[in-house]
Amino acid sequence: MIEILDVITILVAGLMVGIELAIGAFIHPAFDRLPDDAHASSAIAVARILGRVMPFWYALVLLLTLIDAFSHWQSSGQVPRLIAASAILWAVSIAYTIGTLVLINNRIASWALQTRPANWKTYRQRWDRLHRWRVLLLVLSYTALIVGIQHPGF
Repeated sequence: MIEILDVITILVAGLMVGIELAIGAFIHPAFDRLPDDAHASSAIAVARILGRVMPFWYALVLLLTLIDAFSHWQSSGQVPRLIAASAILWAVSIAYTIGTLVLINNRIASWALQTRPANWKTYRQRWDRLHRWRVLLLVLSYTALIVGIQHPGF
């Protein structure tokens, strides 16, 4: 049963890390090459969609990671330090996201295309800069999760 939980946790977390990496490495850079109206329209649409979905996905990954850590602890009698570290890093990324990126994302999602602020690109650029740090946290968390599941004694 624990192996099934491991697979589900890795899959759900991996998809999340993958989408966040894709946003930073491919999607937003592609938006930057679009004409301003297309760029703004795309950014607004993505901010609205992901702003609704991501809170649940982030919470699900944290919950699964905590359950996975608890399950490994119960089965081995040892605290799975890397899985626990993964959960801590994931929680830090959630706090970081709420404290920085959500504020900007909500502002972007609230814009109407015709009435967006004149300095709208500065918001987008700031979000992208802050997002890079989140991706780093997520990649570190995901790496700790995978290594921790493969080597529970760590």
